[in-house]
Amino acid sequence: MDFNYFLKQKYKAHKNNAKLNYYQNKGYNYNSQSGDYGKFNPIAFINSLRNNRKLKIFVVVIMTVIMVLFIGLIALFYNLITLFVGSVSQNGVSGLLDQLINFLNTIWNGAN
Repeated sequence: MDFNYFLKQKYKAHKNNAKLNYYQNKGYNYNSQSGDYGKFNPIAFINSLRNNRKLKIFVVVIMTVIMVLFIGLIALFYNLITLFVGSVSQNGVSGLLDQLINFLNTIWNGAN
C-alpha cells in the first residue's frame, strides 16, 4: 500500500451516502446533507417505475382517477359552458359585460 491508495479511498464513503462531514470552530463534527438531498429526481422515478410493479399500478390508478374527475367536471359544467358560449355568440362580449354589470347592480342594490 502506497500513498496513492489512501488518496483514492479517502472520499469513497461520501459518494455512497451523500453526506458531508465538516468541522465547525467549536471542535465537534456536524453531519449535513448535500444539496441534492430531498429534491425530486424524475429520471430515478422513471427507473423505479419501470422496475416496481406496485408503483406502476399506483400511478396508472391515480392517472385514471384524475382523468375521470376531469371528464366528470366537464360533463357537470357542460350546460353552463354551452349557455355561456351561446350568450357570447348572440350578444357578443359587450352584451355579456352588460349582463354582468346588471347582475352586479342587482346584488349591490338588493333584489327588491
